[in-house]
Amino acid sequence: MNAIKNAGTWLKRATTLISVITYAGFFAIMLLIVADVTLRKLLNSPIPGAYEIVQYALMASVFASFAYCQSERGHVHITMIIRLMPQKLRFAAYSFTGLLSAVIAGYLGYAAIRQANQAFEANYTTGLLKFAVFPFFWIMAITMFLFTVAIFFDVIRSVIAIFNRDFADEIQKDWS
Repeated sequence: MNAIKNAGTWLKRATTLISVITYAGFFAIMLLIVADVTLRKLLNSPIPGAYEIVQYALMASVFASFAYCQSERGHVHITMIIRLMPQKLRFAAYSFTGLLSAVIAGYLGYAAIRQANQAFEANYTTGLLKFAVFPFFWIMAITMFLFTVAIFFDVIRSVIAIFNRDFADEIQKDWS
């Protein structure tokens, strides 16, 4: 049980650290949009490439937020039906859906790696500012793999909850 709690502490620290990307990205997006709109309205001179910068900063920021939200138990859980099941079946179903989610998130991370490699090899750049786009796909891949680990950690907790009432109670309090 201590190993699970220690792993949970480590995961929470890692996802919190990655969430800095989210905070910085959204702050930069906010400042850029305010500056772009202000310059456009007051001086009729928008910031060149603002749309491109926002597009890629948003991509990095949104995907970086998934793992943090998972570690904070912030994702929506639709537990209306499984609450009616016996404890073992309830957590078996919850484990299965978590495992399915982890596989999908892992596949998205893999797809992001493939996209990053393709963008690097073909030297893809943005249309106006001509900056390379592959680093943004790498950020997406890394954060999706961290999201996968966070989901898989919750799967392990829910498998333990099949046999341990304390874990079951702890997980179910996040379902309210």
